[in-house]
Amino acid sequence: MMSLTRWNPFEELNSLHRELDRVFGRRAGDVQAGVHDGAWVPATEVNSAADGWRVRVALPGVDPKDVEIDLHGNTLTVKGDRAAGRGGDGWDESEISYGRFERAFTLPASVDADRVEAHFANGMLELTLPLAESAKPRRIEIGSRTAEAA
Repeated sequence: MMSLTRWNPFEELNSLHRELDRVFGRRAGDVQAGVHDGAWVPATEVNSAADGWRVRVALPGVDPKDVEIDLHGNTLTVKGDRAAGRGGDGWDESEISYGRFERAFTLPASVDADRVEAHFANGMLELTLPLAESAKPRRIEIGSRTAEAA
């Protein structure tokens, strides 16, 4: 069973900062609340099946050329960069995170690296990771011994 953990300690600090700004009544023009220069964590879905996995990563506003996908053994890594928005003199307020991102997944069985497929459409990266034939479950027939072989 694979587990997903989505936690970014910097996002918690940014949330605290935004809440303090709200409590103390700062205006959006005083502080660029919600603009993040550091790493962010894209939302992800993972579906498993008997023949492999499908991984979907939400990457709106990310150019596919800025995404790297690596598979080393049973570890899949997706990383890249979302460039900052192109406003005039800057945004008064933004809830969109920019900068580097990275997600790593440990798969419980071997993937056939030669058959992995990646597609990017409408801000969604979709990876199809088929199981290697040697990792697929197979049925083993029970044979019978004759009295002479025993």
